[in-house]
Amino acid sequence: MHNVNLETILHVTTPNEPGILGRVLSTLANAGINLKGLHAYSDKDKGIFILLTSDNKKAEKAMKTLGYQVHSEEVVTVLIHDRVGSGAEIGALLGNAVIDVDYCLSTSPGLGKVLFVIKTTNNKIALETLS
Repeated sequence: MHNVNLETILHVTTPNEPGILGRVLSTLANAGINLKGLHAYSDKDKGIFILLTSDNKKAEKAMKTLGYQVHSEEVVTVLIHDRVGSGAEIGALLGNAVIDVDYCLSTSPGLGKVLFVIKTTNNKIALETLS
């Protein structure tokens, strides 16, 4: 049905300071790591980055070299057609399968596709449900 995969994302905790976005992204770029997905926000004195990369091992090493805390987490990624209601269909499938969503990130570059990154209480069942 959809292009669905189990993938690993990195949660990186940095100081919350001017220039931190550029520092994180340039460190990844200088290490030759392609960024496939990014969610970043601040939480008081911390910067929080959720990264979907082309090479998590290299990315983790690069972030730890800067002294940042890093942990990984398994998620389900779903690449679907960008059209009205496509996200609702994903949500309905998960709901009908009684799969609780911890969080979901999504983006569309406007080129006909949408990438959903979904952390659920049961990623393996979510993968089966959405495949």
